[in-house]
Amino acid sequence: MKIVILGGGATGMGVAAKLKRNDKNNEVIVIETENYVSLGACGLPYFVGNHFENKNNLFARSIEKFNESGIEVKINQKFLNADFDNKKIDLEDQTISYDKLVIATGSTNSVPNISGLDDIKWHKLTKLEDALELKEKCKDTDVKNILIVGAGFIGLELAENLSKLGKSITIVERDEELFSRLYDEEISQLLEQNLQRNKIELILNSSVSEFKKSNNNKVLANINQTEFEYDLVVLASGFKPNTKFFKDSKLKMDNKGAIIVDEFGATNIVDVYSGGDCCVIKNKITNELCYSPLATVASKQAKVIANNICNINSKFSGTIQSSIIRVFDDSAARAGITEKEAISMTMKIKTVFIKDKDHTNYLKGQKDIYLKLIMNEDTKELVGAQMLGDPNSILRFYCLVPLIWNKNKVDESLEQIDLPYAPPFSRTFDIIHIALSKLV
Repeated sequence: MKIVILGGGATGMGVAAKLKRNDKNNEVIVIETENYVSLGACGLPYFVGNHFENKNNLFARSIEKFNESGIEVKINQKFLNADFDNKKIDLEDQTISYDKLVIATGSTNSVPNISGLDDIKWHKLTKLEDALELKEKCKDTDVKNILIVGAGFIGLELAENLSKLGKSITIVERDEELFSRLYDEEISQLLEQNLQRNKIELILNSSVSEFKKSNNNKVLANINQTEFEYDLVVLASGFKPNTKFFKDSKLKMDNKGAIIVDEFGATNIVDVYSGGDCCVIKNKITNELCYSPLATVASKQAKVIANNICNINSKFSGTIQSSIIRVFDDSAARAGITEKEAISMTMKIKTVFIKDKDHTNYLKGQKDIYLKLIMNEDTKELVGAQMLGDPNSILRFYCLVPLIWNKNKVDESLEQIDLPYAPPFSRTFDIIHIALSKLV
């Protein structure tokens, strides 16, 4: 069986490797537009921030290693067209036939429509080349004031890393609250306070209306009818599915261009599969399709797709959009749905938000920790959780994820969940116990 995979990211290479493990006789061809595969893009902000210098650390596996396992990797390829009826892929210099096709083209930068953007030099952070260019640019001591457009994961991680390089950072975000689609107001405000403590200028409920070059080769940004001057601009305004090649095809997509797949990773076209940042997946709480461009999701989908191609029944269970981020001295984690989402669904809920300490008071370094839980009052199921604390104490959040995933009911038994205790790690009645007790 000949399987062609479009895209050499987490999903594409995951599918390729699993196909070979399932059956070494599978003919697997990966087509990639860049000159590399298996880039760990989540590490790019930390590479720019000089946490490590060897760029090869960003790659999970080399092309040579994939070739040794029998996977043919074609790099620097320009994709032109997919002929689904005749099962052919047109590249710039050749046409490749397939028995099964996997579309794993990932995501691309969502570039805002800002006047003058084409007239200035701006940076992004999605590819290795972006990181190399930005890292080199930040070595210039004359680059002091940096504007980041967008306060998502990349924006905040870059803000921390560039600030620690001695740069003065301004973030402009169009939403009224930080991470408003991931966190409720309580956690958003704590993250905003964190940025203020760390001298990051945060301009919320605003956007850049115009960019212009200044006479001294700097950039002028018009924000709220006021011009500000910056040495460097980074666009971190989110991602969108990289599916423009299929715009006029038979492939079923949502209104934002994300490919629609079923629980097996199959599209509406026979023998065509898709996974990762270019498609939508089912939200396990809402049962609605959602766009969740996360590496963890992409990797899990890869196994499901490869198994089904090899006639091994496998299903993707969905997502509760779990995520975690470190922002200077704090970390924030979330899973499930927010209170805002629950209200929009007219779900009857009960919530609790509490502040406690991360461990016993007689040991040094005791710090505040915050937790919000959201429960469906009709089913008594935990449907959402959000936490903020230091990078060590936040790890207790991992025990909340399976409670949401498995739709555990909040009752007296769950309130008594047997969490591990020792003075350096927690208090005898942990913040999780306290929050659950207020929902019972």
